[in-house]
Amino acid sequence: MSLQPQPMRGASLLLAHCAAVVNERESAYTRLEHQLGGELTRLLVFALSGPHGRRGSSSP
Repeated sequence: MSLQPQPMRGASLLLAHCAAVVNERESAYTRLEHQLGGELTRLLVFALSGPHGRRGSSSP
């Protein structure tokens, strides 16, 4: 009995496992919120996001 090599099987399995891990992890914002609370997290993210991350800002 001879088995045929399946070179793409390893890559597809690795991608499936990586996708499962990524989907299970909470967002950075949610992890911060658990540690710091909602108000401090919003303040920190707002301060660190800079003008490019703020919606409705009139700054260029």
